[in-house]
Order: sequence, then C-alpha cells, then structure tokens
Amino acid sequence: MKFLEKLTSKKGQVSMEIGILVAAAVAVAAIAAYFYASNVKNSAANTEGTTNSTISAFNTTATSAADQMASLM
Repeated sequence: MKFLEKLTSKKGQVSMEIGILVAAAVAVAAIAAYFYASNVKNSAANTEGTTNSTISAFNTTATSAADQMASLM
C-alpha cells in the first residue's frame, strides 16, 4: 500500500509521475493513430490499382468470349 501512497500526495492530487505516464501514453497513442491512418490511406490506393487491373482483365476476357460466340453463329 505504500506504493499507492507514493503515487498520490497527501492532498489527493495526482502526482507528477502519473501525469508524465499519462502524457507518454497519449503521445504513443497519437503516433500509433498517425501511422494507422497513413497505412490505411496507402492500402486504399493499392486496392484501387488492383481493382482497376482486375476489371480490365475481366473486360478483356468477356470481350474475347463474346467475339468467339459471335463467330460461331
């Protein structure tokens, strides 16, 4: 219990150590949120490129199949 008494002062105020710990936790959370947001942005750009190339490949295949069907008739 002496550990808890050391963290808080006799007047019930939060000690400086707890304040520094909370500030460090907030800083780490802000940095992690920044990197998370930047990775999501990059992921969206990569997904868009992949989607466009897949649609183009499907269009080419569908057009080829339609041309072959037209030649059978």
